[in-house]
Amino acid sequence: MNSQSKSPLHIQSRWLHRLAVVVVCTTYPLIWVGGLVTTQKAGMAVPDWPSTYGYNLFLYPWQTWVFGPFDLFIEHGHRLLASLVGMLCIAMVIVAWRTEGRRWITWFAVIGLLMVIGQGLLGGLRVEADEVLMARIHGCVAPLCLAWLVYVEVISSRRWQNLSPAVGAPSAAAMTLHRWSFTLLGLTYLQIVLGSLLRHVTPMTLHSQYRVSVLFHVVTAVAVLMTMLLLAVHIQRHHREARNLVRLSRVGVVAVLFQFGLGISTWIFKFNWPEILPGKAYAPGLLIEAGSAVQAGIVTGHVAVGSMILAVAVVLVTYAAGYFPTGWPEWASEVRSMKGVVA
Repeated sequence: MNSQSKSPLHIQSRWLHRLAVVVVCTTYPLIWVGGLVTTQKAGMAVPDWPSTYGYNLFLYPWQTWVFGPFDLFIEHGHRLLASLVGMLCIAMVIVAWRTEGRRWITWFAVIGLLMVIGQGLLGGLRVEADEVLMARIHGCVAPLCLAWLVYVEVISSRRWQNLSPAVGAPSAAAMTLHRWSFTLLGLTYLQIVLGSLLRHVTPMTLHSQYRVSVLFHVVTAVAVLMTMLLLAVHIQRHHREARNLVRLSRVGVVAVLFQFGLGISTWIFKFNWPEILPGKAYAPGLLIEAGSAVQAGIVTGHVAVGSMILAVAVVLVTYAAGYFPTGWPEWASEVRSMKGVVA
């Protein structure tokens, strides 16, 4: 039984979860808009920061922004959306501090705010320094911010608090669930890092180095696909009663398969038909003009779905921890007690 289910403080804390949902739903498009900025090479469309051509960020003439060049539109829009995410995170921390009885969740919300602030500073440094390395770091930290905010959304929800862990020593199925879910999370983020290396290429990058990066990216993509499939099969066989896990695993499989297709499409539409695949004679017209709307949509979609898969992996890991049997090991009992559950 949830010890705080009837307390006014616990009822008020529902607002934290609602706000956390809004934060996640705002942060996710921020990432793929940032991906579009990179795809369009619009990162320097506004050369100054934190101002916009000398104007206060929020006072920049909207006519110039909306009706100006597309590069300016998406870069300035990216900054405005990032500012909105920052303000929502501040509101989330305030709500958590005033309404959430479990202070550890409040501190997790604070960490989320600090990560968003740090990501904003990285974005500013990327503009000021105009260096590929800063762009890579900025691109790798963004999914981490999303992952942490998704985690805050899950642990502040009633569905996570109401999970019913097993009692006693963990079964082999529970241990496998943990291993595969954490493996999926690690491989998914590694894939995002490798993708960042491919998207932010310096003029000094050797062709052989790029080919190695592509190879690792493909190998990791296959590993993510196989891990997701194995995890989904395991959940279907051994955790069918956990409906949240079943639904999430199915969403994850669909997302990974779709992402695999987007990855192949990204390569074909950018570099033409791969030499290692059959059918090259039928592909001379597949190369699409660089910067076209079709190419930008496919590449940006690849970034967006990758972040979605990472979010699904975070939720799977968090649910797996919530279902972990009580009493073993010690941290599992602590997690259970932090959720406000009385054994």
